[in-house]
Amino acid sequence: MCQRSLVIEATPGGADYHIAEAAHIVAEKPGGPRGAVDRPADIDGIDNLVLLCPSDHRMIDKGDGRRVWSRRKLLQLKRDHESWTAVLASRPSTPAAGRHTRSGPPGPGDVIVVDGEPYRLCAERAVHRDVADHTEGAYETAVHSGGSGTWCQGHVYGEGATEGHAWLRRSDAPPGTDGLRAALADEAALLLELPPHSGLPSLLGLEMTPQTISLVTAMPSPVTLRDRLTRTRPLPSHDELTLLAGALPRLGDALGALHDRGLSHRALSPGTILMPEPGTALLRDLGLAATAPRAGEKDDLHHAPEQAAGATPPGPPADVHRLARILYELITGRPAGRRGRHVAPSVLNPAVPARCDGMFLRALDADPARRPPVRAFVSSLRTAIETPDGRRSSPDRRY
Repeated sequence: MCQRSLVIEATPGGADYHIAEAAHIVAEKPGGPRGAVDRPADIDGIDNLVLLCPSDHRMIDKGDGRRVWSRRKLLQLKRDHESWTAVLASRPSTPAAGRHTRSGPPGPGDVIVVDGEPYRLCAERAVHRDVADHTEGAYETAVHSGGSGTWCQGHVYGEGATEGHAWLRRSDAPPGTDGLRAALADEAALLLELPPHSGLPSLLGLEMTPQTISLVTAMPSPVTLRDRLTRTRPLPSHDELTLLAGALPRLGDALGALHDRGLSHRALSPGTILMPEPGTALLRDLGLAATAPRAGEKDDLHHAPEQAAGATPPGPPADVHRLARILYELITGRPAGRRGRHVAPSVLNPAVPARCDGMFLRALDADPARRPPVRAFVSSLRTAIETPDGRRSSPDRRY
């Protein structure tokens, strides 16, 4: 049996996506796995290939509805896989120096191999923490609750065929003892199901063993939205706000792509929104999109009211609220208030057009039903910032 990661090109010229593990089955043996059924006419027949879902190793070459793969597609995948196996066999072995071999969790400078590719852990100073109380950019490790194992996450750099910045999350715990393990597998499956989008992360590698699961996603740059807007001064100037406005549509459409499927990120923070270049914003990961929402799931700096308490499970409106809180904080230098009391953004930063005030008011509404869709919110903000009306709010205005 040959078992190796299988990738396909999502679109012509697009990025490659890991879709399965492939196992070649020799069905000619009467006692083989498929020996009791009709044998293929040749060794390259479809019945000699089993595709296994990377999240739970179910066969995906047989089944109902979307799980049915055409004969032509399966043969194409088989040829691609066998070509890759031949290339892999011809490669020189990767030097072992610098790889993580010591006991305990890996640390900065170590190399972790995921799906055959080496990734070096980057050492960065931990300053801010995200929704799950994890550092936004630095590499960190922690012990699972109950001491069942460790998990780690952070910025890595691919040193093989996937050369470049990436985001790694890894859980070292036996199956059934760690919810993060299942969450990472579910997120990988969701990444493969979502249509390609320039604002969404792309899967670089997934590796599962009886003890660990590692998930690596592409990260064009470790520079975040917070880094861009707080680099030179406490409050963004009009020029910086204009760059932000130009970046919002792609970000809003990426979140909208999740919302269109009834999903939501629900873990947005200034460090989970990447800004690799001025005017470009995208998601570092899918947050909690692969996890079933529940009331009271989060209580962090940027949480929506329904995430902290209440009977309504959080959904797409929670992303609108979180995004509004993040943007409010970045453009005014202070967090938005709670319970409907916020100083108008144009009062705190004169570079913010007064037309934006009401937009933030609606997006920060405590009632999810009264918040605008995310695409409408970012579109209206962009229009207001790029075409300011010149009016200013009175110094003591509140809403």
